[in-house]
Amino acid sequence: MKFILKIIDRIKKLHPKIRTYHIEEGVVLISLILVGIFAGKGPIEWIGVLAVFFTFKHTIISERLQEAEAERAIRDGLHTVTVECYSKLGQNFLIKEVLWFGYFVLLGAWSALAGVVIFLLYPTWRKYYRKHRPLADRVNRKKKL
Repeated sequence: MKFILKIIDRIKKLHPKIRTYHIEEGVVLISLILVGIFAGKGPIEWIGVLAVFFTFKHTIISERLQEAEAERAIRDGLHTVTVECYSKLGQNFLIKEVLWFGYFVLLGAWSALAGVVIFLLYPTWRKYYRKHRPLADRVNRKKKL
């Protein structure tokens, strides 16, 4: 996956106003458009493409809010999370996506199935991305400017 980071870095260097989430959205939108084309189910599939895409946009924001909150807790010396049910987030997410996967397979909802795969992979991608591009580094770079 390091080559993906290098591609993102190169794109951002060539186009400084582009943010990582723009690139993520572009990759997901292109993927969903391809699924929509190959599914051949007409307008209803395109509603699914848009629904999955905007759900992904929501996920992008929630992942970044989660990253920022974790960074804030570390910075402020907090050793516990402030939301009691936080520990159930990952478990409920996985159960939800597995159930949606089964439901969408039975319906033949291909864009929605692509969405399940995207949503299952995205948290792993963000953890990898943050491991190699820590939020603290970004904050420190802004302070230097």
